[in-house]
Amino acid sequence: MSVTVLVEAAQLLTLADGPKDSPRAGPAQRELGLRRGHSVILRDDRVAWVGPERERPATPGAAEIDCRGRVVMPALIDSHTHLVWAGDRKDELELRLAGADYEQIFATGGGILASVRQTRATDDDTLLAESRARLERMRRSGTTSFEIKSGYGLDLATELRQLRVARRLAQETGARVRTTCLAAHALPAELREHADGRAEFIRRICSEILPSVAAAGLADACDVFCDRGAFSIDEAREVCLAARALGMQLRLHANEFGHTGGARLAAELRARSADHLLHLDDTEREALRAAGVVATLLPGTSLVLGKPYADGRALVRAGVPIAVATDCNPGSCALESLAMVLALACYGCKLSPAEALCAVTHNAACSLDLNHEVGRIEPGMSADLLVLATPDYRDLVYHAGSPLISQVFQRGHCIWAV
Repeated sequence: MSVTVLVEAAQLLTLADGPKDSPRAGPAQRELGLRRGHSVILRDDRVAWVGPERERPATPGAAEIDCRGRVVMPALIDSHTHLVWAGDRKDELELRLAGADYEQIFATGGGILASVRQTRATDDDTLLAESRARLERMRRSGTTSFEIKSGYGLDLATELRQLRVARRLAQETGARVRTTCLAAHALPAELREHADGRAEFIRRICSEILPSVAAAGLADACDVFCDRGAFSIDEAREVCLAARALGMQLRLHANEFGHTGGARLAAELRARSADHLLHLDDTEREALRAAGVVATLLPGTSLVLGKPYADGRALVRAGVPIAVATDCNPGSCALESLAMVLALACYGCKLSPAEALCAVTHNAACSLDLNHEVGRIEPGMSADLLVLATPDYRDLVYHAGSPLISQVFQRGHCIWAV
């Protein structure tokens, strides 16, 4: 048995004071369960005790880490990534910086389709190695739990390969991974010149790809890119209903390019999350709130593409629970540090630092059904924690991008320290 004590944190963010079985919204999203001068005992892979240092029980032989002048908080949870892909799209970065629009690049065969070509052509070992290197960088930046989507295959064989690699990442690193089948990411190039290409691809997804993924136990959820230039509301609904019949949870890319109906569909189907949401009106926000859908904001994509930021303040006022994620992907946002992206959620989406912290811990955990494992610091929870080299958690925003994460614990083991 291994025992570690994090001694007398200047600030301990437990996230333990609010609802535990549901995501937090409105004023509750600011409740971080902040304690001062508290210590935490880790026993093997679990949190064993939390309380004032003066009341700490004896732990002979324990490894002690002095956290005076430091913050201890839950490790980060990235609830929207496309982490498994091959190659890169650095050429598109230069095109966008020169004035090209993301949708224009996509329409001419670039964007997602460029990554599909590279991923299809890459062997499994290379795909795993490239993806693992990304995941390791993300873990060093404080993230120990991930949602990972497919969507750079657009055919049965490659979609299965992507999801298998995502499962292997979890097995080989110990990171928690929830997998999502995003076959409905784009219309594949080989069907674009066919009159019935769209209908044929939806048929393949519903009758071939999703059943095969479900039979292999490779996906926890299904996602659809429901937006302008991607898939319509009716197409997305057909895919989502097929996935739900196979026991998958639902997530949706929605309202990134306009009021295109994705947010309303997410509410109609009571999806676990609706993601992007750059364009929302009051009725759409109310529909999300009433349906209990988590609004997952991806401000890194707004930064990279030069788009508006989602209005986080309006979502808070409307009582919609908010998560924040990187959207790590090869084209529209290759940012890997969720700690940096949570700062963008403050500067761009106008969340408070406390709201952003809840968004990348407890609320993200809820959207992935991980809230009984990670996202809070209390006895019985997994020992996934961070130690920050600062006495004030707000420095993650105030000094955004600075190397403040000094230790990362995953399942009770320190996997990164500086």
